[in-house]
Amino acid sequence: MAKENYINLTFIIDESGSMYSSTNDVIGGFKSTIEEQKKVEDGKCTVSLFKFNDTVKEVYLGKDVNEIDSIDYIANSVTAMNDGIGTAIDKVGKWLSDMNEEDRPSKNLVIIMTDGAENASKEYTFERVKEMIKHQEEKYNWTFMYMGTDITSMEDVKKLGIKMSAFSSRRDFASNYSVVNEATKLYRSLKCDAVSAAATMDAFLSTEADAMTTKYEAENNIKLL
Repeated sequence: MAKENYINLTFIIDESGSMYSSTNDVIGGFKSTIEEQKKVEDGKCTVSLFKFNDTVKEVYLGKDVNEIDSIDYIANSVTAMNDGIGTAIDKVGKWLSDMNEEDRPSKNLVIIMTDGAENASKEYTFERVKEMIKHQEEKYNWTFMYMGTDITSMEDVKKLGIKMSAFSSRRDFASNYSVVNEATKLYRSLKCDAVSAAATMDAFLSTEADAMTTKYEAENNIKLL
């Protein structure tokens, strides 16, 4: 049986050129999340970090949050989002399968942060990644959350089959990390079984994601389709 109140956060972060103006927000938001999680006494949190532009970079896999400082981030090149997501799922899945059951996290939350559409993947197609996401959700109860910044279409989200998405403007980028941070704190502190804790966290994420998207649409006078 997996370890209750133990969550692994997998960040899959866009490092393409269009993210250049968000560099400070990416670095600052990530560091703030890590520092906040270090203060939480309940449960356990590990972090897996992947960055993507024309290539995918595995920064670390299942690293204890207390051993993490900040993030190196240099935005450039194009957007191989599918390769980033597919690689992360394969790598995290392999890491988990190699662990003893009693040592595994009871929850895996995968956060995809991007400001642009897929345009450069070579290894993974939308169809393949969609099937991978569905498999992890249905068999292992992973939660996937797509967080888009200054995006005007939900086309990629639909192609990936991701059920939970949140959209924000670039000036409100910090809200992405804030939602993830609060959801993770919640999961680590809940005094109930892992299934109930996961359901509670997912409900919180869904509500916050909807609120972020509604705010974004209102501020920009758009309707995401």
